[in-house]
Formats: sequence, structure tokens, C-alpha cells
Amino acid sequence: MQYIFLLPLFISLVYIALDKRDKAFLNVYLPCLILLPTYYNVRLPHLPPISPASAALIPIGVSLLFLPKTRWRFRRLDLWVVLFMVSIGISETIREYNPKDGMVIWMQDFIEMFLAYVAGRQIIEPELRMETIKRIIFLVLAQAPIALYEYRFGQNLYMKYGPLLGVYNIGWFVQLRGGTARISTSFGHSILAGMLIVIFITLNYYLYQVYKLNKTRLGPRMSWLQKHRIPLLWLPVMLYMTGSRMPMACGVMCFLLLQIPSFKTLKKGVIVIGLTIAIGGGIAYSAFQAYTNVKEGQQTDEAKSSAIYRKDLLVNYAPILEAGGWLGWGVESFPRVPGQSSIDNDYLILELAQGKFGKYSFLLLAFESIFTLVLYARRFRSRESMYLVFSLMGALIGIFVALSTVALFEQVIQVLFLLLGWSQSVQDTQVAGATAMSMAPEPKFRFRRVIA
Repeated sequence: MQYIFLLPLFISLVYIALDKRDKAFLNVYLPCLILLPTYYNVRLPHLPPISPASAALIPIGVSLLFLPKTRWRFRRLDLWVVLFMVSIGISETIREYNPKDGMVIWMQDFIEMFLAYVAGRQIIEPELRMETIKRIIFLVLAQAPIALYEYRFGQNLYMKYGPLLGVYNIGWFVQLRGGTARISTSFGHSILAGMLIVIFITLNYYLYQVYKLNKTRLGPRMSWLQKHRIPLLWLPVMLYMTGSRMPMACGVMCFLLLQIPSFKTLKKGVIVIGLTIAIGGGIAYSAFQAYTNVKEGQQTDEAKSSAIYRKDLLVNYAPILEAGGWLGWGVESFPRVPGQSSIDNDYLILELAQGKFGKYSFLLLAFESIFTLVLYARRFRSRESMYLVFSLMGALIGIFVALSTVALFEQVIQVLFLLLGWSQSVQDTQVAGATAMSMAPEPKFRFRRVIA
């Protein structure tokens, strides 16, 4: 029954054979990525688990790699992504106890990271920009009944009915916090769902701003949704229902970052918002230290215990990090501290698995992606493109901050590398006749003095 999860691969192949890669991306890949969990997968001999999203992505990514949609223009981030993939390959083949397992892990990362990056670099800008974001928001809104059911009854429908499709070893469960369920819908874990919802909030910000500029540009259905602010109101509700504190904090930070284009000058916006985030971050850090500073034997609730657990990870794994050196231990082979086998910090698990080489190459691609978008923000003149730049910037910063409290799992992997590729291909498009989209400040007077 699990072989049904390979169906998207064949549908994508048909689209590509008909020279319709755009349709494969919009109609096959994005629905599989958002509506189907990655634990719905099939395992073929000597191959990694293939989820519906990965199955749809393989033909798209490979075709774009060998037959690019546009001429490939080298970016520094291309080099850092390749370097990161090399670091995974070296660590998994040299340091893993079983090199065959290491090669399978590398193959899975190649599909979910590298091919997603290639797709982001090649297929979205500029023609599919609007359709991609609209399709994502439509798909997320379609999950509303599933999210409400999970929050109300504490049952995840994907996990509940997975066995009907031959999915038994799911590895996730519905968590409770404060007496209510923490929703995850199709995203595996509530904190991963929270991270993705923050990304969807930032992308919807772009659509909302485009709607304010041009009431008809989004098409009748999305225009109606934006007119009634349905995504603008519902997505924060979904984020709250995840019960995930770090994604909620990142959501606030992203909301502030998205206000920068609203200032008269970007310089003023950066100063005001930057100071606000810096002061708020300092207060939050001090509060976190006080929150997790408990005496031995003092009773704590689930939320506080979780925060203390993450704080102790850095201390307890420090000797293992030192012993791992530049190449780490491998994903499956690094020594586990008793009682702390779950590594809720992606930067920590990166260094454990891939050593300093893997950690620093990942940080390089993180900083490079943000730096590129900052340069775009200074150079772009189209207001619409400026909103997209800050949407992508907010999404990426939100992910990189949130990864300090969770490992990179499930759909977040593909979404992150899709955004990384997209960040390198954004174009300063201008809608014909839309002079109001210029980023230049509006004139003080809208009339001319005429002497008769």
C-alpha cells in the first residue's frame, strides 16, 4: 500500500515530459509538501525513505539541474550549499559506524536539500512568484478543519489514519501543554508546525501588501480572502494552537521586521526595528535565564522542564563536541548523553554529526542568504519586490533563530532550502503602469502651483 506514495513521482515525470515543469511544481510538489507528512513514505532497497514531496521533487530538481529554466548565474551561496553537502558526505562516509547507512542519509539529504535548493533557484522567479505564494496560502488554509479537530479532540488525523495506508512507525504523537493539544497537522511535531506557520505568515504579508497596492492583481478568490483578512487572522491562530514558544517569539520578531518597508526610509526603519528587537531580545534572554534557574529538587511543569532540558544540552554535550573535532561523529553514531538522547538544537546536532566543518558551512549559507537579501533591499526600487525581499528575510531569520530549539526535520528541510534558492534569484520586477509601486517617498504636494 505504501507504494502509492511514489505516485507523485510519475505524475511529475508526465508533466516534465510535456515540458510543464511549472505545473509539476504547483500542482504536484507543493500540495505534497504541505498536505502530506514526510512520515508517509516508502522505503525501497538500498534507497532512503521517499515521501510524496520528495518523490515529486526528484524529477523537477534533476530536470532543472541538467536543463536549467534560465541560464545559471553563479552565486556565492551555490558554493556554500555544495560545501555543506560535501561536509555531510564526508562525515557520513568516514565517521559513521556503518558507511552504507551514511550513504543513505547523504542521498536523502541530497534530495531534500540540494534538489530543493535547485528548484528554488530556477523555477519560481519571476513568473511563478505570485502563483507559488498563493498556492501555499490556499493549501495551508485547507488544513484549517484538520487543525481545529486536532486542537479540540487531541487527535492528529494523519497519525490516526496512517495505518490505513500502511504507515505504522510514525515516531510522532500529539503533545499536550496547559491542558490543550498542540497541533502539528501534517508537519510531524508542533514546533516544526510553528516554524512553518511563521514562514506562511511572512509570505502572506507579501500577498496582503500586493492586495493593498492593487485590489485585482491576486485574482478573485485570493483577493476576497485578503479583503476579509482571513489568512492574516487565521495563521496567527494556527501558530498559537501549536503551543510552541520559540516559533511564537519568532513570529513577533518577523512581524517587526516586516514593518521596516513601511518607514519613510529603510535606514530609519532598520534603526528603529533593530533597536526594538535588540532590547526585546535582551529582555527575553534575561527572562529565560531566570526562568530556567531552578534549585535542585524543585518541581517544575512540562514547559519549564523542556526549557531546562535544552539549556543543559549545551553543557552536557560539550565534551562530545570537542572529541568530534572538525568532522563530527555521523548522524547515527555520535555518543548520546544518558537521559538526553533527543537533541533539540540543530546547531548542536550539526556539530555532533558533521563537526565544525558542517556547522560552519551551514552558518556560512545562513549569513550569505540574509546578506544577499539585505543587498536586494538596498537596491530594489519596486515596492512589490521590496515586500517580497522582507518576507523572505523574515522567513529565513525566523527559521535560523528557531533552529536553536529544534532539529531540522520533516518538511522544514525542503522549505528552508527552497527559500535559500529563492533568496538568490529574486528579481526587481515592476508591474506595467504601476507607478505607485516605486519605493521613492511620495511627494509632499500632489499639485503644482500655476500662475495665471
